[in-house]
Amino acid sequence: MDMITIKNNEMAQFKEVYNVINIHEKESIKNLVQVMSNKDYLEKMLDVIDYEDEDEEDYSQFNDLEMIYLFVHQEKDQDENKNRVEDTKREYLRELLWIYHLFAANGSLFDFDSDKLDVFTLLNSIKRRNIRNFQSWLKKAPLGKGKKPYSVATISRKTGLFKSFLQFLYSKGYILHPIHDAFKSVNIHKRDRPNRDINSGEVLQLINYYKDHPIIYSLLSVFVTTGLRVRELCTARICDLTYEEQAYWLEVTGKGNEKREVLIHPNVFDTIVKCRKRRGLDTVLSKEDTFPIFVTSKHNPYSYKYLSNYLTQAIQKTGFDFIKHRESIISPHTLRHGFAIISAEEGADVFRIMQALGHQKIETTMIYLEKHLARKNNAAHNWKNSSIIKSI
Repeated sequence: MDMITIKNNEMAQFKEVYNVINIHEKESIKNLVQVMSNKDYLEKMLDVIDYEDEDEEDYSQFNDLEMIYLFVHQEKDQDENKNRVEDTKREYLRELLWIYHLFAANGSLFDFDSDKLDVFTLLNSIKRRNIRNFQSWLKKAPLGKGKKPYSVATISRKTGLFKSFLQFLYSKGYILHPIHDAFKSVNIHKRDRPNRDINSGEVLQLINYYKDHPIIYSLLSVFVTTGLRVRELCTARICDLTYEEQAYWLEVTGKGNEKREVLIHPNVFDTIVKCRKRRGLDTVLSKEDTFPIFVTSKHNPYSYKYLSNYLTQAIQKTGFDFIKHRESIISPHTLRHGFAIISAEEGADVFRIMQALGHQKIETTMIYLEKHLARKNNAAHNWKNSSIIKSI
């Protein structure tokens, strides 16, 4: 049995799962993401690429799904910690499979006729006009939160990934034309950024509202006092939590597999203990305990999307006026911004806030603090004791 036959046998389940996918059934794409998340196929596929001639890569044996797999799992660094993490791979798979199936099942939206094409090799038939039509459709389609169009940031992320994938296909000779050039740039301007500011008074209202709900109370308390990303909290384990130098510290893994410690204040730690008691879990710190700190009612780890939606909905249910009158919803990421703003109000300098948030660039932290600093440094404050103000 040669290498090509081995590859065809092992990759066949990609097709089997895809054949039952319905674009309206998230569970179906979820199943395919699960299958394609398995990294075990990568080495065998690389062997197929080099099978005939090690000096020239050959991708002609692969289909569209397999090229998605290769793009997502490609490794650029010998150090595994510097390659894409599993969550990022799954997110890329979800996005690319969604777009791929749109072209396969609803190509008419983009003036793309897929009826006469092999569903597993249709990418080479996509033209520049189809890309332009796809981008125009994505801008208007009511697929965002509240059945509104996607935000500029979301469109930028989705089209950026699709463009990178098509560029990858062209660079490998899998598609014949550089159709990725047809994408218009999607620049995120200051006006496009949603309002993610939240002040200490608003935070207090939210926390006090859920004081008798140990789960939500603890989650809110941890997010706003640490500035953690949702993914970071979902993957935090008991063994990552230590008591040293008279303080509780939680080690988390952020973007790029960068590790950092966040301070857990004693009263915030108490909320974690009460939360775990409510879940019927152990409350003793142990370096041997690899169980997640926060889990669902069935003791499963939270997925970052589920936890984000769960907490966002809980915040919306409070019905406070400051929530009703906001253009953008308050999510755990808003609480991350709140940590930055409240830290600045309490006297922390921007560099320390940057470190606490795990930002690589201080410019990113400045975006979080932009509105706060603009108000704090507004020239009109100097008018406070002016004769004009006093005379009004």
